[in-house]
Amino acid sequence: MNAQVASDDFLCFERTEAVVERPRDYRILVVDDDEAIRVGFQRIFPEHRDEGDVLGDLEASIFDAEPQSGRPGFVLDCAAEGRQALDMVEEARASGAPYALVFMDFRMPGWDGVETTARVTAIDPDVHVVLCTAQSEIGWQRRVEALPAHGRVLILKKPFDTVEVRQLANTLGEKWFLARRDRARMRALERSVKEQQGELAVAAAHLRNEIEGRSLAEGRLRIAQRLEGLGRLAGGICHEINNPLCFIVSSVELMTEGLEDVSTSISTDQFDELSELARSISTGADRIARIVHSVKLFARQSDAPVELVDLGSIAHAVVARMRRGIPAEIELVVEPSEARAAMGRPHELEQVLVNLVENATHALAGQQSPAPRITIAVREEQGSVRLVVSDTGPGIDEAVIDKIFDPFFTTKPVDKGTGLGLSICYSLIQSAGGTIDARNESPRGASFTVSLPVAPAEARPRPAPPRPAAALRPRPGPGRILVVDDEPFMLDVISRVLAGYELTTTSDPRRGLELCTTESFELILCDMMMPIIDGSDFHRMLARLAPGAEERIVFITGGSVIERVREFLEHVPNMCLEKPFDARTLRTLVAERLRAVSPGA
Repeated sequence: MNAQVASDDFLCFERTEAVVERPRDYRILVVDDDEAIRVGFQRIFPEHRDEGDVLGDLEASIFDAEPQSGRPGFVLDCAAEGRQALDMVEEARASGAPYALVFMDFRMPGWDGVETTARVTAIDPDVHVVLCTAQSEIGWQRRVEALPAHGRVLILKKPFDTVEVRQLANTLGEKWFLARRDRARMRALERSVKEQQGELAVAAAHLRNEIEGRSLAEGRLRIAQRLEGLGRLAGGICHEINNPLCFIVSSVELMTEGLEDVSTSISTDQFDELSELARSISTGADRIARIVHSVKLFARQSDAPVELVDLGSIAHAVVARMRRGIPAEIELVVEPSEARAAMGRPHELEQVLVNLVENATHALAGQQSPAPRITIAVREEQGSVRLVVSDTGPGIDEAVIDKIFDPFFTTKPVDKGTGLGLSICYSLIQSAGGTIDARNESPRGASFTVSLPVAPAEARPRPAPPRPAAALRPRPGPGRILVVDDEPFMLDVISRVLAGYELTTTSDPRRGLELCTTESFELILCDMMMPIIDGSDFHRMLARLAPGAEERIVFITGGSVIERVREFLEHVPNMCLEKPFDARTLRTLVAERLRAVSPGA
């Protein structure tokens, strides 16, 4: 009997782990020290295979049935003792044509059948072993049951029947094949599951990123919606505040000038007390004016075009301007940068940076350890230029970090902040097409990151605006002035401020139109927000009634944040004076306009 069988006659399980075909022949190993027994097994499993009925095979192929001749045959090898059997099992597995079944004699010299079975089943996880014995020895059943692979071990009593042995070989060969097929399928399934788990992990990570991005976008949208709604409300509030604030500011200024005139008529104590009251009123009015100015910045999206900006240069300029006002114990550093230029609005970026540095300075106030430090860095990352302001302070309370960009939210004392600084920064950066975010650093400190788009290659810096001419010294001169304002207090204040000019005032726009058709005025001061006929209506109607007179209008308004007012002012060449204004500003504007209308005057 040829002990070596070509591996092509068997299933090569190394080729695939997913598809297992039924083998052509089952390999059987007979292990017995008795040559007569080995010869007997060779007679049970002859070398030739029964090819069966040719017509029967043809019929089976026509009707898609399994032909009788298609069932596996058997290829027999023999070993005389346990060590030889173990070597043959190892060699068969290494060649890719393992044994399906081993008929093992129980009593052999050297290793007996049980010990050899233990070694063979330990190296081959699929092979089945039939222990052949002629006697029932005390304790052998317990030894067999103690084998780790006892589920693949059967007992066959000698003498045995040929039909019984062949049936046993067919059954165990089929079981061997099915076990290997199922394990191959399980490996393929496990590999498929791992691949799908990897794909699911990638998809889950992508989904988490999308969810985080959407949550961030939704958070920014909610802030933008709150800012937009509050902005519309702020526009109306600013207008209503600006009117009384304007005549408070101007009245205090006039009162201060009047005190100088009567200083010799009252006692020094009275003069000092009245001067102190005037300064208190002026300080309060100035604070209200700054709040209104902040609200207007917050409510009004800038209409200035974005341009090429160098964030590094802006950072150095702001630091140079602020360094003297920052306590000496706080280190203020601008890191070197090679980032490209970004697209933004220089003036607004300076305002944002000043606000962020001031906030960091307040956070570091009184801190000794760790060393108080503010760092400004400009970096280019992922198509954007990022301005990062970080500090070594205590950081931002996690309970409120999501609210810090909300308008009027502040953790500072009442007299230290309005709660609009970061809201204004958010609005300014968003209107320029950028983003601003805040986070806490580890182990401590906070950082604010402003991200702006990288400037395209074709972008060019805007030319610097011309330097303004020196201001004229306001001085009453010739020229008739018409003032149209529905607020009587404003008319009174303007009349006092412009004392010395030939002034005509009216609180009724219709009366103002009538005066312009019968009289000539070199300058018309007209309020924008008036009932029935507002400033835009007055301009349009005056252009129809007295063509050319509308060019001499200077509008006065505290409602430039209101969209319809802003749109009108953008489409006419007329000047506009923002409320609240002081007496000096109004006098200067009037003198300049009258000089422009009558150069020789």
